[in-house]
Amino acid sequence: MLRDREKRVLAVGGAAAAVLLLLIFFVIPGISRIKSQARLVASAETDLAEVRKARPEIERILRETGSMAGIVRAAANAKDAPLTRITAALQEAGIPQAALNIKSGGVRDGEQFREESFDVRIENLTYLEAVKTLQRLSSGTLPVAVRSATLKSRYDDPRYLDVTLRVGYLTPKS
Repeated sequence: MLRDREKRVLAVGGAAAAVLLLLIFFVIPGISRIKSQARLVASAETDLAEVRKARPEIERILRETGSMAGIVRAAANAKDAPLTRITAALQEAGIPQAALNIKSGGVRDGEQFREESFDVRIENLTYLEAVKTLQRLSSGTLPVAVRSATLKSRYDDPRYLDVTLRVGYLTPKS
């Protein structure tokens, strides 16, 4: 049997152990979870601020996409094949048939559109002609997207370029 003093020391020690266990298993992990959640909230607020700053740009892109979708829908009724239309547009830009080589690159289906890609190789262009060709293809009435452009200076005359374009001709998805 324990004396009163030993009972009090044992009770105080047990209470201290219980408080210590409570701190170790509940309070300290709770505080670290709160800090972690506070960091996540700060990160989310930063991301939201970035999205709000980008909103005008997103709206501009949506408008451009809508206008491009209109061009794609309007061009879907054309009787000519995509290859014929691209060749005609390049020849209207002043590219001679002898300097032009177009190969099909396959078809890829997107969410709303089908894209038929073409590799367009044009030889002996000046820098200005290359820029005008890119502008004509990307902002013309054809439903095309220029995916990549490779410009190589000619070894025999550095004033001229050989241009290789990856062009996607867009049609509505059936």
